[in-house]
Amino acid sequence: MARVKNESVRQAILTSAASQIAMTSYMDTTVAKIAKGAGIAPSNVYVYFESKLQIYFTIYEPWFRSQITALERGVSRAKTPEKKIQHLVHGLLDGIADDKTGYTSALMEGLAIVMPKDKYKPDLLHWAEKKIVQIVSDAIDGYTPEDARLQAFARLLMLTFDGVALRVKAVRAGSQDSTDITDVEQALVAMLLDGARH
Repeated sequence: MARVKNESVRQAILTSAASQIAMTSYMDTTVAKIAKGAGIAPSNVYVYFESKLQIYFTIYEPWFRSQITALERGVSRAKTPEKKIQHLVHGLLDGIADDKTGYTSALMEGLAIVMPKDKYKPDLLHWAEKKIVQIVSDAIDGYTPEDARLQAFARLLMLTFDGVALRVKAVRAGSQDSTDITDVEQALVAMLLDGARH
């Protein structure tokens, strides 16, 4: 017999998971800890979610989408194509990848250990790449959403985003390596602007 789902229990699971991840990390957050924080048995977590990764994506996805939407608004307010692309690249790599909530570094941690049983689907990644393509094609004459160069740039920017988020996690964990990526940001902006001119 299927168990009846209760929205307040589902929300308690998500609240507990977000709190656990913020206090420790994705790796140190277990289903047992999430269940304890939600005041339920660990087996009950699986009534609502198939995996810890699914719980995390339920938390991360709306946050990430709102961050990208806010970034898109900021890009649209910039005055020149160069300023627009600088705002996009900096906002993604310095703002979202290095977010103070720890959400993005926790996502990278989760994706680094994803297993087939987790049933990861890259839908959010594909959405982000499409948004980047649209933002850039709106910002710079010479690009259309169908442009293969622009699609490759969006993939490169998201790969860089992943790497920055991992680097931030390492720095916070005590590595001496710096997270200053100003040169990388400048190179990405120049690459995109030069491509539009040719």
